[in-house]
Amino acid sequence: MDSNPYNLKVVDTKPSGYLSAEELIDFLAKHKIPIKRMDNLPRFAHSHNIDMKKTIRDGSGGSVPTVYKIPNSSQILKIAESMKNNNNSELGKQLLKKKKEKILEIFDKAEDRKETRTSIADKVAKSLGVNCNRKLVRAVLDAKRSSKLEKLKKIS
Repeated sequence: MDSNPYNLKVVDTKPSGYLSAEELIDFLAKHKIPIKRMDNLPRFAHSHNIDMKKTIRDGSGGSVPTVYKIPNSSQILKIAESMKNNNNSELGKQLLKKKKEKILEIFDKAEDRKETRTSIADKVAKSLGVNCNRKLVRAVLDAKRSSKLEKLKKIS
């Protein structure tokens, strides 16, 4: 059974300007876009508008190899930006740890009754350049600093 969910064109050999799956992962890693799972690479490429083609497989076992067009710099920036604000991506998971650390740092440095959850979220978003909201601030503070919450301007 041939599977071609993205209706990719089949070519005999890898065209110039295209990368294999391993090469694409290495290329993205050089541009600070970590990807762990190779099995989702076609879905990743499709959702980020990276052109793909299938090549003829050597032998009869395994899946048909897919090659990916080298993303241009604007595509790389869009990919990085979308992955930063997605907590399920590898880049998003790394930034989520930094957000949590920054939330605790700002809360610990704050004077009594000067900060709200929203103001802490705004400071984190501004310092890290990624989205942050009061709900994340609340979850982090409830988990790590529940005994010191009276330090906030508003407590719900």
